[in-house]
Amino acid sequence: MREFFDALTEKERKFAASIATDNLGLLLRAAINELDWYSYNLARAEEPTFDQQEQFHLLHLGVTRLIKLALEGRPSFDVPTVLFRRDRSITIPVLEIAAGLGMIEHGRRVAQTAMSGLGTVERTGPHEFLVTLPPVLPDDGYYERAVAEHFDAIARESFEELLHSEIGRDMAADVERLLTELVYPFMDHFIGYDADPTLDAYFFGVASHLLKMKEGYDSFHYAVTFGGVPFQKYMLGLTFLMSLAVRHERFAEALVRKDTRIRLEDVLTVSAETTPFLEDMLAAINFFGGVFDGYEEATAEQVRTVFEVLSVGRDNTKVLDRPGSPLPLLIRCSDNDFIRCQSAVLANPMQYLLDSLRQRFPGEYDKNQRTREQSMQRAVRRVLDDVFHGLEYRDNVHLRKGGRTLTDIDLVVLEPATGSAVLIQLKHQDIYGMDLHSGHLRGKRLREQSERWLDAVADWTSSTDRSEVRATLRVGSDFPEVEAFRVIVTRHFGHPLGGVTQAPDVAFANWNQFYNATLQARDRHERPTLADLVTLLREGERPGGAMEHHPEPRSEWIIDELRFTTRQEAGAPESPDR
Repeated sequence: MREFFDALTEKERKFAASIATDNLGLLLRAAINELDWYSYNLARAEEPTFDQQEQFHLLHLGVTRLIKLALEGRPSFDVPTVLFRRDRSITIPVLEIAAGLGMIEHGRRVAQTAMSGLGTVERTGPHEFLVTLPPVLPDDGYYERAVAEHFDAIARESFEELLHSEIGRDMAADVERLLTELVYPFMDHFIGYDADPTLDAYFFGVASHLLKMKEGYDSFHYAVTFGGVPFQKYMLGLTFLMSLAVRHERFAEALVRKDTRIRLEDVLTVSAETTPFLEDMLAAINFFGGVFDGYEEATAEQVRTVFEVLSVGRDNTKVLDRPGSPLPLLIRCSDNDFIRCQSAVLANPMQYLLDSLRQRFPGEYDKNQRTREQSMQRAVRRVLDDVFHGLEYRDNVHLRKGGRTLTDIDLVVLEPATGSAVLIQLKHQDIYGMDLHSGHLRGKRLREQSERWLDAVADWTSSTDRSEVRATLRVGSDFPEVEAFRVIVTRHFGHPLGGVTQAPDVAFANWNQFYNATLQARDRHERPTLADLVTLLREGERPGGAMEHHPEPRSEWIIDELRFTTRQEAGAPESPDR
């Protein structure tokens, strides 16, 4: 395993040395151009093929790594905001480098998969390695994705209905007219456009809706601070950045319709000067933030902090260290200029924001993480009260035995009509995106912590008499005999808990699954009970049984003399569920 990692690192050094000779920063700019162009077309393909998706995946990995190496390879670029038309003499070498780096990052991710126990790595020659995967690759997150996609589809349908309403159609017509009127060619083959308050408001609204559908959107309370800046202002800055990306895409499309000499691929990626951009961001944050009660105007210093967190420069390339790191939204190619990465801003910008905050403000990030339990407590109450009747709640109940605390219950939900007591452990997690190593570690930690909690609660309930149980849960004499259930509710992922226990009083779910179970309880039962909810939670863990990934075809990856092959062991039974 170590030899494989070392071989990949050695190969990357050769790419890094080549990138470091690029004094103009041309490779950096061209790589982002190619990624944006590929991403734009892939998003509009009716049914992207496996090959197209794989190519984009490698390009995504490779360009992210190229950005890191380019910024670390030189103290500055001679011409950081270079403009050029897409040309094979530039794009082919760039794509070759990005593809090579993408293969290296892919190799690291494959090795991380093997390190997590799903496979082996062996050396088969001086520069050759074989990665063998087991016959069956479980897809533990299948049901969580399915429920998330269900709610995502509902949100998109609602947004589409709004856009196609009479008001939406009228506004869209005004927007289309303004886009066409205000866009113009810049330096013959590039893009320029003027501002308009109608466009500002329209695209900020669109971006706000799109951002709310991104995983991790509600990670922190709006008032917690990082570097002296409230989280709300980071979110406003990110919304502003997304609005620019959506608007720019529409302006680019309007320009190529207006002037057929200009190619869309030449104007998708843009550079900008930092100082006027910061002035615009400050104005936008304060204008759109002013609608919130108690909003305090942002300062120029705060907006500079927001900009540095949303961007990557030579001072913070560490945020791109891990294979599968999110693409940076803005690339500070000099002290005065930056490049805007369209595909990063429109994909999952929350992942980059959260990773950057964690890397830049680790102490505050850890402290603010501890405040998120209260938000989940409030959310659980709100969701349950919409469906169930007469519930009572107890926050942060400590379970003691022999004078010592065994564990605590984040939230106890009591149902006086039935005697049910749902003891809930809340886990508000960070998203990990494509970072397999972080996903493995966080899943392992979740399982270990949950097993300890389940065991401690079971120990307490089995060794504590009924009167003490009632006293601890603070229930009155009119409350029926207590029937306790143990439930773990996670924010983003709960699948590592599969198989932790088969006890009928235990269930787990991530937030989407928990919310979905409450809706099912409402729809299936005239007067649902907490016992009904626990049953539905258990049914929702794996309603169709264990799912598996499609069999992995044998594949060979060649980077100069380095070759590694991935294969899946034979013996995996055919299944219609794959």
